[in-house]
Amino acid sequence: MRHHRTQAQSIASEIEPKLDLSSLVDVSFLLLIFFLVTSTLRTPDADLRMKLGHPEPGFQTVVFERPLIEIDAGGNIYLTDELLETETDSRKLPVLRDRLKSFVETFQMVETGHDPSVIVSADNSAKGQRFIDVLNCLAHFGISDVAIASFGIED
Repeated sequence: MRHHRTQAQSIASEIEPKLDLSSLVDVSFLLLIFFLVTSTLRTPDADLRMKLGHPEPGFQTVVFERPLIEIDAGGNIYLTDELLETETDSRKLPVLRDRLKSFVETFQMVETGHDPSVIVSADNSAKGQRFIDVLNCLAHFGISDVAIASFGIED
């Protein structure tokens, strides 16, 4: 009788499927490494602290002409009709940063008591990230007085 019971237990243990998880763990680690390597690191966006609203009555306008920064549909950036940035993959905007640095330094020498201000105009079909890159560049130089316009408006 004992012989039948031990034989039945050994047959049951042979029939029961075994699951080998070692290859599944390897695949999981490979997927994890793949996603870590292919993901992009995003730089945090700057806190803009923009002034909104209209000037108070009796406010005198600044004589210093505000520069116009335009972003076209292709992501090219213009500063007062001069093409500055054509590399749409670059988020650093080195040429614009250089021009804004000069603008802020000049503004601080000419104007006293006012903050530098600019106008940003973006085509409606331009990428939003390009617009944010320009705003980050402005925030880097402490330009918080920003007028936002758009062009390429469809009827």
